[in-house]
Amino acid sequence: MTRSAKAGRPQDVSGDIARRHRYLNGAGALLGGPANVIMQLSLPPVGRGVVESVVESGSYATRPAKRGRTTLTYLAVAMIGTDEDQAAYRAAVGSAHRQVRSGPHSPVRYNAFDPQLQLWVAACLYRGVLDTVNLLFGGMNEQDADEMYRDAARFGTTLQM
Repeated sequence: MTRSAKAGRPQDVSGDIARRHRYLNGAGALLGGPANVIMQLSLPPVGRGVVESVVESGSYATRPAKRGRTTLTYLAVAMIGTDEDQAAYRAAVGSAHRQVRSGPHSPVRYNAFDPQLQLWVAACLYRGVLDTVNLLFGGMNEQDADEMYRDAARFGTTLQM
């Protein structure tokens, strides 16, 4: 594969990036975001991890706008970012997640590095994108739905899965 010096990505993946770009819709992300957060938080260990998190810079309660921007950036990096972008974001998420684990008095045990909890979050993100595409654009044909499902693996692999 030849690399594009300007873009820093293999030249032959531009079609993949364009295809994944179809799933990104700013209005849809903003409208679907709250429902997606509720879906993620409905799993007790994930919800407890968010509520009890000691990471002040990304607190949903004190910095909701920043938390929203961070999540939207994560979605964009996961879907259309370069390998380098994804590695940098994975490291940043990992830095925050290292601090997110249940304490001695937590009623639910959790650890943000638990692959099953990360799979839940990735699955919720996939479902949120699917719901947005279905509501805003009337759905997808079977081939596009299969491609989106495969592409959505990036939601997990851009975490620590």
